[in-house]
Amino acid sequence: MSEKLQLWADVNDLLALEADLMDRKQWQDWVNLYTEDALFWMPAWRNEDSFTEDPETELSLIYLPNRGIADRVFRFTSGDSYASTPLPTTSHTVGSVRVLADDGEHVTVSAKASVITMDPRTGVTPRGVWYDMKLRRVDGELKIAVKKVTMLEKTIDGTVDVYNV
Repeated sequence: MSEKLQLWADVNDLLALEADLMDRKQWQDWVNLYTEDALFWMPAWRNEDSFTEDPETELSLIYLPNRGIADRVFRFTSGDSYASTPLPTTSHTVGSVRVLADDGEHVTVSAKASVITMDPRTGVTPRGVWYDMKLRRVDGELKIAVKKVTMLEKTIDGTVDVYNV
């Protein structure tokens, strides 16, 4: 298998594993897919045609820098997040995976996902998202260094959190 094809397969495996760990609520294993300094970001809609671009100066739906994802997981698994209790069931399907660049240390990736959330309080919510990611090679394996999630819904119905996008 060529190096390029092997990299594409490795990226697909990582994204499929991430989706599976979220759906099975294996949170510590999911957090371990991220680097220590990982950024998880979901920009907000600026207007009908564009999204915010700078999480430091503009509104974001989710902004978790520097491993803030581990703190968020602790919050919704400890029962301290009333909006996430009980935690909904999810089904993530990831596809259209593209490896855009590989500089030897980082791999830039884009993908699309469909996420179904089944919440006993609000029912079933389908959601479409784009993933733009930067993966980093750490000790011979790929880890998620940056995950930007662009939610295609302009009107949000229900709860939005790291587990259902």
